[in-house]
Amino acid sequence: MSENETSATEAETTTGSAPEPVQLTLQDMQQLNSIIDLASRRGAFHASELSAVGAAYNKLSGFLEAVAAQQETDEGNKEEAPAPEAA
Repeated sequence: MSENETSATEAETTTGSAPEPVQLTLQDMQQLNSIIDLASRRGAFHASELSAVGAAYNKLSGFLEAVAAQQETDEGNKEEAPAPEAA
């Protein structure tokens, strides 16, 4: 890469406004889980697609369950932690 190409790339990076990072929250994922469930109940998927849809649904559901369990554990640890002593 030549020096001109490098400086042009650097100029684009520094002068252009950086796009906002994409944010996907747990609520978004829970909503996606509900959408998949609802769409499958309404017959929105062909039979040949059901295994892929089911696999994605199960993977997302498992992730959400693991996160919920971790949050419960974290909340339990916060309640059990002794308060710092005042000096």
